[in-house]
Amino acid sequence: MKNSIDKSNLSLRIAYVFESILAMVCLLAIFLGTIDVLRMIWDAYIVNFQTPVDYTELNSLLGQILLLVIGVELVVMLSLHLPGALLEVLLYAIARKLLLLPKTAGMGDLLLGIISIAGLFAIRKYLLTNDNSTMNVTSIHYDEEEEHDVKE
Repeated sequence: MKNSIDKSNLSLRIAYVFESILAMVCLLAIFLGTIDVLRMIWDAYIVNFQTPVDYTELNSLLGQILLLVIGVELVVMLSLHLPGALLEVLLYAIARKLLLLPKTAGMGDLLLGIISIAGLFAIRKYLLTNDNSTMNVTSIHYDEEEEHDVKE
């Protein structure tokens, strides 16, 4: 089945190029953030190895690492255009929020996060197909080889 989006549409091609540029900018920011995380680990565990790492410092480090993971998943989502990639970004974002809940947060926030994660797993199990490549919205991401296969 052929998608109905016209590949010669200039605005779609410009949007795709702009989206790719944004993904590369995100990757650059993630790389710089990784350097910052490594610096935080160096300071906390190697330079100041005699003082124990306190809860807030470890919580901050975990938050930064999970934020980088969310950024990587965001780049994957921008590149693949698959519903499964969107669900993974949401899953990591909710998991980060649950792990970084303040000690004073109520059980309602925790319960809401757990219900959200369960809902995402239910969506993945019951609403997504095994072959998500058929759910690609824009046809401009396919190679020219696939066009020749369809014509033959």
